[in-house]
Amino acid sequence: MYKDESIPISQLARGKVLGKAILKIGANHAKTSVQKVFVSKQKKEELKLSTEYKNAKLLMDSLGELKGISIKVAQQIALAMPFLPPAYLEEMNKSFQSVPPINRALVRKVIKQELGEYPQKYFESFELLPFGSASLGQVHYALYKQKKLAIKIQYPGVAKSIKSDLGILKFALTRFAKGRNIDHIMNEISQRLYEEVDYLYEASNLDYFYKNFQHPDIIIPEVFFDISTQRVLASSFIEGINLEQFLATKPSQLKRNHYAQILFDSFFITLYQLQRVHADPNPGNFIFMADDKLGMIDFGCVKKVERAFLESYNTLHLSLIDGVDDATIVEQYLALDMIDRASMQEMIEFYKEVIKPLDRIYIEIFLEDSYCFQEHNDFSKRGFETIVEVQKKQLDSVHKLNEEYIFLDRTLLGYYALFEKMEAKIETKFAKSIMRGFASKESLFLFKDMMQK
Repeated sequence: MYKDESIPISQLARGKVLGKAILKIGANHAKTSVQKVFVSKQKKEELKLSTEYKNAKLLMDSLGELKGISIKVAQQIALAMPFLPPAYLEEMNKSFQSVPPINRALVRKVIKQELGEYPQKYFESFELLPFGSASLGQVHYALYKQKKLAIKIQYPGVAKSIKSDLGILKFALTRFAKGRNIDHIMNEISQRLYEEVDYLYEASNLDYFYKNFQHPDIIIPEVFFDISTQRVLASSFIEGINLEQFLATKPSQLKRNHYAQILFDSFFITLYQLQRVHADPNPGNFIFMADDKLGMIDFGCVKKVERAFLESYNTLHLSLIDGVDDATIVEQYLALDMIDRASMQEMIEFYKEVIKPLDRIYIEIFLEDSYCFQEHNDFSKRGFETIVEVQKKQLDSVHKLNEEYIFLDRTLLGYYALFEKMEAKIETKFAKSIMRGFASKESLFLFKDMMQK
């Protein structure tokens, strides 16, 4: 258990934590290299595997100590690159539910500071050992006025560490952009992160979805504002199991498809009906419940979308699905400020080299009325390889990324990585009907019809 009461905040302090881990990883590699010289081929493979597990654990333990953005980045890597060595994926996947918790004394202190009483006095019962943990906080079970609650407590110091982590992230992105302006991207990331550490903001998001997103198979917890603060969030407790536990039950293909379909459809329903998206597709944010229901939690990262952008976004994606000519697509990207204005020939060349390869990956899902991730289990790998190839050709293209796309695309790709892991098959017809209905101003009727079904 993590015993220190503080989380490293400054860039120097956080750098030291990672630096120690990197030194140990390097020492492990050096030791293994020496040992491999004197052993058989089979033993070399065993040593390699053993070293990978040791190094993966070292890396994730250090990131767990840092918490904040660092662990969120690792989680996104696990989602986007399921083809990494199994040892790293295993440790990363553990981080979705098991970031090292803060000690019990500190839990009691946070509750006292935020609610005015120690948990044992404030609640009828309160479990000091968390049942869930993540990058920014941990969750405890409590009983309050005979109601089962999930109490999320923010790690002390996390909010202060954002500034230093954003500095590191901006430095990395600036290298890809070759010094060109990426303030719009950083502003978008920064805004979402500062929203995530304000639990009152998350409470308002949760309450909005609880009241406005009515889906027959999705359960959203109810927020309790009277016992929620900026660092403590109280909501109703949802009973169920996480993704790893669900897959361990060896569910039928039908059941895997069912849950994947719920997630896929929810993205398009909330985007086009509410103009909001639950933009954190970590596996730990979904609870597989009895009666084939799906619990959706953690509304700290919610992307609100302006209607003007949504109309352009929708028009572009329908054009891609329908195979519209490159010149028309270029004009639509130009309107979104994702292509520098030049001659049509130059813009088409840029589009073909930088954007079109990525478009092909996106459109692949929608070309037919269904898509089987069990048959296309290399989807994430191909997507990552495409991004790498594009970056090799256009190192400065990141500065043209429209900030509105960041969390929308991240969410969809995160879902696809989950579907790949679930080996699920999804139907795309309903999502496409939502897009076309929105374009023809008939989407409201589609949502009502879906709810009735």
